Amino acid sequence: MQSNLLPNATLAEFYRLAVLLTGHAKAAERIMAEVLGEVQAQFEQLRNEANRRAWLAVRIRERCCAERPETPPAPGLVRGAGEESGNPELLQIEAFLVGQRFHALPEPERSALALFHLDLFTTAEIAGILKLTPDGLAETIGRGRNLLREALRAMRGPAPESP
Repeated sequence: MQSNLLPNATLAEFYRLAVLLTGHAKAAERIMAEVLGEVQAQFEQLRNEANRRAWLAVRIRERCCAERPETPPAPGLVRGAGEESGNPELLQIEAFLVGQRFHALPEPERSALALFHLDLFTTAEIAGILKLTPDGLAETIGRGRNLLREALRAMRGPAPESP
């Protein structure tokens, strides 16, 4: 495969997409290997960069959604709302918990948020990949953000009462 067909930066971004959609690095690695094998088989049809990127996103999303394992419920956050911490281990735990909540989002909200925030495509391209209208994409992203916000609030537990 030509190195300019799939530059390392592109592969890294699509790997991040697979990790976000599966919630697991090993599953993302396996899916990327399978999809890259398909790229070699489809080489002639994927010469156009825009077509190639959209094709990759669709194939990765299809495979990630097809094998989505159940995620065990995550424990609450270790620190309360408003507490600051420079502890890297605590921040890693929180990032893991947020990732679990993200992975638990329904489709197409999970894919819409992942594609939008990874900044791989324009909003028109994302709408096409997800087979949504631009207005439908905006609603889906908003709904996904609200679901994620609610899940994060639930992780923190009830807000402390003010005196």
